[in-house]
Amino acid sequence: MIPDLDALLHRHGLSAAIPPGPGSWAAFLGQLAGQLRSGGLAVTAPQGQTTSLVLDPAGQIVSMCPSSARLLGASALGTLLDTHLGDGLEGLRLRGLLTRVRGGETLRTALGLRGEGGEVAAWTGTLSRLSGAAGDHLLLSGELSGTAGADLLAPQAFYEELLCALPAPVAILDAQQRYVFCNPAAISSPEIRRWIIGRTDAEYVAYREFGPELARAREHHYLQARQIRDTIFWEESFGTPVHTVQLRSLTPVFGEDGELALCIGHGMDITELRRTQDALHQLNNELEDRVQSRTAQLRTVTRQLRHDASHDALTGLPNRTLFSERLDTALARSRGPGAEEYAVLFLDTDRFKGVNDTLGHPAGDALLRELSARLLAVLRPGDTLARLGGDEFAVLLTPLDSPGDATDTARRIQEALRPPMRLHGLDIALSVSIGVVLAHPEHGSSADILRDADIAMYRAKHSGGAGHQVFTPQMREHTIRMARLENELKHGLGRGELRVVYQPIMALDEGRVAGFEALLRWQHPEHGLLEPGAFLDVAEECGMMLDIDRWVLREACTQLRRWQQESPHTPPLSLNVNFSARHFAAPGVYEQVRGVLADTGFAPERLNLEITEGALLARPEAIGQTLEKLRALGVRLHLDDFGTGYSSLSYLHSYPLDTLKIDRSFVRGMLTSASSAELVRTIIAMAKNMKMRVVAEGIEEVRHLDALRELGCDYGQGYLFARPLSVSEARQFAREH
Repeated sequence: MIPDLDALLHRHGLSAAIPPGPGSWAAFLGQLAGQLRSGGLAVTAPQGQTTSLVLDPAGQIVSMCPSSARLLGASALGTLLDTHLGDGLEGLRLRGLLTRVRGGETLRTALGLRGEGGEVAAWTGTLSRLSGAAGDHLLLSGELSGTAGADLLAPQAFYEELLCALPAPVAILDAQQRYVFCNPAAISSPEIRRWIIGRTDAEYVAYREFGPELARAREHHYLQARQIRDTIFWEESFGTPVHTVQLRSLTPVFGEDGELALCIGHGMDITELRRTQDALHQLNNELEDRVQSRTAQLRTVTRQLRHDASHDALTGLPNRTLFSERLDTALARSRGPGAEEYAVLFLDTDRFKGVNDTLGHPAGDALLRELSARLLAVLRPGDTLARLGGDEFAVLLTPLDSPGDATDTARRIQEALRPPMRLHGLDIALSVSIGVVLAHPEHGSSADILRDADIAMYRAKHSGGAGHQVFTPQMREHTIRMARLENELKHGLGRGELRVVYQPIMALDEGRVAGFEALLRWQHPEHGLLEPGAFLDVAEECGMMLDIDRWVLREACTQLRRWQQESPHTPPLSLNVNFSARHFAAPGVYEQVRGVLADTGFAPERLNLEITEGALLARPEAIGQTLEKLRALGVRLHLDDFGTGYSSLSYLHSYPLDTLKIDRSFVRGMLTSASSAELVRTIIAMAKNMKMRVVAEGIEEVRHLDALRELGCDYGQGYLFARPLSVSEARQFAREH
């Protein structure tokens, strides 16, 4: 029964249309070799001509019956039987069968015997040892032709056809390295395929005129496979007619006696694979070159990024990070053997925001670059100048010979900045406030040093700017107190610790109370009742003034509205409330005032909002629009502390002001200073001419009152009438006056 080709291939994962891989091919050839060795198939003996042959131990024919002689010819005597078989594979199988018979087995098999005319006849019969014969003579006894014999030969023909049909090169060599089979995929020429049977690779290479090294290499691999008794793989390259590369394998097959029976060779064309691999190798080399080039670029970019990460983009100076690193290094050197002293200068420009607001940020950037250049010109090569951010700079002086070197450097910086900077055709004067910190054992890190330098810088700025201050521990203690006060003030606003007290404002000609000025106090849980001077600067710095102003306005309007409701027949009282400069410049102040008046029911015409001269100059255009809207609402506007700031008749005409308030310092000095008296007289006269009213602050003596009445002052307030009063005291004062 011929086996199913598809099933046989499928069992080994093979296909006749696809070249097999080395592993699957070796498994298939192993099974095929086993079947070629065994060859025994049990069938029913056919009917036909009876034949017999006797073989000597070498496999030579020593006797044959007439039917065998007619088929093989008389000249077959003395020849090897395997030379009369249908093909080389039959010879290999026969030698294996004869070996088994010599071992004592009796086998029934089928052979294809080739006659003198080249025809192949099927012989079926038994192989056995010849009884009674001397030596190992063997007897082949059977029948020629017959259907059963053809069936027995069919599997061998099938396997040969299968091997010939495979697209991969296959060759089988015997133990003497002679070819016994070669399929068309290995050698396409039928003539050469017939010629090579029984010849070695050395003969084949010489015949094809290949290089002798090919024969030597194949012989080496043949011997290697026989030695290691396992499949070996190698590659062979051929240059003609086109360059090809084949993956070769050689699988040794051993008989039951352990001797080499045959070797099965297999080839696979891997030319395209190698071309692909070569192309991949070339691409890999190109990629490696690109990677190296890209790596170099990345190193350059990385260096630039590191530089950018530690330097200011605008000025190219070290930034806060790099400055802190160098400062930490200087701090460490100041503690070890051979300690080096250092100093840090913290610089902040004075009124730089005005430059940005008026000339724009590009102009401000140009100014900062010019400032950086001037600062660098003052410093030594080993010193560090850094831009910390915005308009803040820092200088690290190291080594420092003496503490005086730090203050000398601060003075040189101020001198370097004294000449104005030319920008957009304008001469711009720029100064800096400088905080100086000297090396001290209590400093544990660069952050500690910069903190103290910042504290000293703010002390210099609050002292008027354009100067320097050397840090002392007392400065830090003051800063800590202010920070604590800020925190307490925030909590105090939420806990209702703020209070409003009321100082009467008297109509001087009538001697009656005209209204009250609402003044702020803080009922501190530890320090008692605090006046505004103790905490308003903190409130201004931390941004609480807007909330405080709104709270005072609402509280005072609510209180005076309640008094009016309690005493409806008394003349209505006016209410003066101070608004900070920041409040007037803040967006939405008009809406807030209108909302408070609507909520409390307090009449707009009875509300007097007090504004300082400094507030008018901060943002004149925005504040002017706000004042116009408030005035249209009915609210009256009082200019507070007139004469102490930037007094100018021009802005008196520019804003809708109703009243001028003369500062208490002029009122107190008018009795002892002719200039103060003249100033008070001038202010009152000017206000009358401008149809404005006047309120004098700080009236403490009757002489003050008499002098002001004589000058025609409209209103006054001061300790002569009453100190700031609580709610109940103010209500009582209003009833009595």
